[in-house]
Amino acid sequence: MICVPTTLAIGIRQGSNNPVAEAQTHEALTQVLIANDGEVLARLRLSAAEAARVCNVTPRQLIYWTKKGLVKPSTDGDHDYDVFAMEKVIRIRQALEKGHSLEKAAQLVQREIGTLQAEAKRLEDMPPDALEDELRARLERLESRINELRRALPASLTISRLRKAVALRLGRAIDELELLLREVQPVNA
Repeated sequence: MICVPTTLAIGIRQGSNNPVAEAQTHEALTQVLIANDGEVLARLRLSAAEAARVCNVTPRQLIYWTKKGLVKPSTDGDHDYDVFAMEKVIRIRQALEKGHSLEKAAQLVQREIGTLQAEAKRLEDMPPDALEDELRARLERLESRINELRRALPASLTISRLRKAVALRLGRAIDELELLLREVQPVNA
């Protein structure tokens, strides 16, 4: 068990406005959360209104999705949602934003969650050495992708600026053409 230093605990209770104390408190709490392997998140329960706000949906949507069986409240209460339910809600909302129907979005999310569960099980069953190798390879791929994105970012920004400039000039040219057309149209038309 990790203990929060006394000065930090006092800062937490007093709601200190000291940025240094707040940063230290945040860091200490982060270490506690990491040390507890997400125990706080696993125990977190929010009401429908709170969960809806966190997930950026309306309470009415959340309740409707729950009644349809797309999202299940936590097993501890009929009207409380745990972090897993909220993750599912967020993923459904994102799929809806991509243009999928509610049913299709729920199916896609369920398939994604099944894939993630299978992958978690696969990693859990790996011997420690193989798991370390797997995680090291994934980290290398992520670092490589980050470097690719860093190299591509300046070019993307340049292309974006060019598009904006072209759109602005095209807009001005269209406005000028419309003015000219109005001037040359016959008066009797």
